[in-house]
Amino acid sequence: MFPAGDPAYRVSFPRLHSGLKVRVVERGDPEAPPVVLIHGWGCSVYVFRRNMPALAEGGFRVIAVDLKGHGLSDKPIAPDEYTIDSLVEHLRDILDALELDRPALAGHSLGGSLIYHFASRYRERAQCLGLLSPVGLNGVPLMRLYRALTPKPLTPILRQIRPRLIVTLALRRVYGRRARFTERDVEEFLAPSQFPEFALAMRELLHNYDWTAGKNRRLATVDLPAIGLWGALDHMMPDDGMGVYVPLLPRIVLRVIPEAGHVIAEETPDEVNTALLALLNAHARPGARTEPATSVYYGR
Repeated sequence: MFPAGDPAYRVSFPRLHSGLKVRVVERGDPEAPPVVLIHGWGCSVYVFRRNMPALAEGGFRVIAVDLKGHGLSDKPIAPDEYTIDSLVEHLRDILDALELDRPALAGHSLGGSLIYHFASRYRERAQCLGLLSPVGLNGVPLMRLYRALTPKPLTPILRQIRPRLIVTLALRRVYGRRARFTERDVEEFLAPSQFPEFALAMRELLHNYDWTAGKNRRLATVDLPAIGLWGALDHMMPDDGMGVYVPLLPRIVLRVIPEAGHVIAEETPDEVNTALLALLNAHARPGARTEPATSVYYGR
């Protein structure tokens, strides 16, 4: 599994205060300003393989983490491990274990909504936010179907699933027209299924994370510099793109990427890296105060 055999990366497995161990993959100068990358549902640090080199070369300590349940991190299967509140505390636990006081945070898909929830609770622990195709505030298309297909009685069967076809079909859905996934991609996304607890953890996250928090909760305004990126062909995003975040993150800069799908970090890494570096250079370096020079777009 990525990044095995590549000496440019540093891999560690810190044990958190909760008792769980997580996989941490780093690249770049350990003394440089830190940026922490958070993946989405069913993914791992692999989704950032085309971003970490560019951000590191840009002068940052780039840290990607497998959240609990994912990749090579521990995989608890209790339902309450995968609520928003639990994952927010899990992220705080990770930052504490890595002795990161106030890093920049960037998250893809579920990771995007998670870093917003984290910053709304721990405003002083984040320097700025990069939201990449974030989902989890105003629902996910077909979520009722996904939940209906994974009822609790099927839990024993989930331990036996090796979902190559499911992974292939999922990648077809989340890619747009700017790139194509490879057999290596399928293998990397499939790799965590070697652990029986993985499917169970994904089931619990699917059912217990509040994917419509923007409708079910009173959400806080977060006064942090932020950028929001998403693909014009992203079937996981609502018609107005990231409009839900405009009142919640009043300093957010929005940009839609033409012809791209949901996995923009993989499909259009150059656009993503340029936008993230603009944000980081403006707000994550000591003494930096200027705003990122990025165009603003609303909707598709």
